[in-house]
Amino acid sequence: MLSAFAGVRVWLVAVLVAVCTVPGTAVAQAGGKKEIVIGYSISMTGRFSTSALEVHRGYELWAEEVNKQGGIAVKDLGRKLPVKLLHYDDSSDTSNAIRNYERLITRDQVDLLLSPWGSGHNFAISAVTEKHKYPVPLATAAADAIFQRGFKYIFETTQLASNMYNGLADYLVTMKGQIKTVAIAYENFLFTQSLRTAFLARLKGTGIEVVADEQYPLGGQDFTSLLLKVKAAKPDAFLAINIMPSVVYLTRQMAETGFKPKFYAVTMGPMYEEAFVQKLGGITDGIVENGFWHPDLPFPGARKFYDEYSAKFKTAPATDAAYAFIGAQVLQQGVEQAGTLNREKIAATLHSGKFTTILGPYEYDENGVNKHQLSFLAQLQNGKRVLVWPKEVANAALKFPY
Repeated sequence: MLSAFAGVRVWLVAVLVAVCTVPGTAVAQAGGKKEIVIGYSISMTGRFSTSALEVHRGYELWAEEVNKQGGIAVKDLGRKLPVKLLHYDDSSDTSNAIRNYERLITRDQVDLLLSPWGSGHNFAISAVTEKHKYPVPLATAAADAIFQRGFKYIFETTQLASNMYNGLADYLVTMKGQIKTVAIAYENFLFTQSLRTAFLARLKGTGIEVVADEQYPLGGQDFTSLLLKVKAAKPDAFLAINIMPSVVYLTRQMAETGFKPKFYAVTMGPMYEEAFVQKLGGITDGIVENGFWHPDLPFPGARKFYDEYSAKFKTAPATDAAYAFIGAQVLQQGVEQAGTLNREKIAATLHSGKFTTILGPYEYDENGVNKHQLSFLAQLQNGKRVLVWPKEVANAALKFPY
């Protein structure tokens, strides 16, 4: 009888040893995990690649910085783990982006996720990430509709579209004596459509008349007819609500058609020093750009990010790169404050915690919207993008007319 029990005891020990050494068990994972794999889809090719490349580089710079510091501290593992980025090209196609996130989650089984570029892609893929309960900072998603679906695993990084043009509208109101009319050209894209809607709402009751409101195709290149129509309306101010690179063609053709209003503002353009400022030269001076992020803002690490990005990639960072870096900063702090790689706990921490970024404080409401929204204007002056509005953040006076 004793020998029988002894045999059973040996058998149990053997089974326990086998279970504990099978790859993929909880014990093996906790003890042997060597890195945190973070996945994302990005438009390395296609019509969104100019902006998306900035996002990709922002993630790369963040990962490099984190790994130099030994990785992300995970309290329940008792150590720091380095970061490994895994990305797939979606070729600027939303369907591809959706498939890439399904692949990252179900096949690659990545630990965490970062976002693709653009409101359209983010709107689509967040349905996938929400289903699988992956918390994702949406680095370049500003459309309000994204955050109105009751999702609990998405977190805003940019300003919301409904707030983004507050600074511009406020400035125009202060210039009512000289700016009485405005014309708008907006790109056919979820983000830009959202901005237009919000801007028109802000102008109501100000006494400023909208004399032209023209939509153009996504990625448009021929603006001659549109510009002649807008020029005929003789607006004091002209606003291009755009993404890159359409505004390069629009701005060049403005000069070619002799259209120069008193005030010309774009959603984005001057932040792309090589693709916009250097490509177009002197005709860009005086153009006002919506404020997203700027290295002169008084926030920890802002100038350091700008300098390190410029040194690494031999070009200055556009705002999209900064937002990608910010989103990754938030995710890192969410993991460190939660003390775990458990995604539901990380999401709960992101909803309740406070985070420090190169764009100041981040703190999220129940919809994943940052409670601290900053709206400002920058202007190209002598080839440099400087802060001009409001006065609290300005380091130069806005030149008018441009």
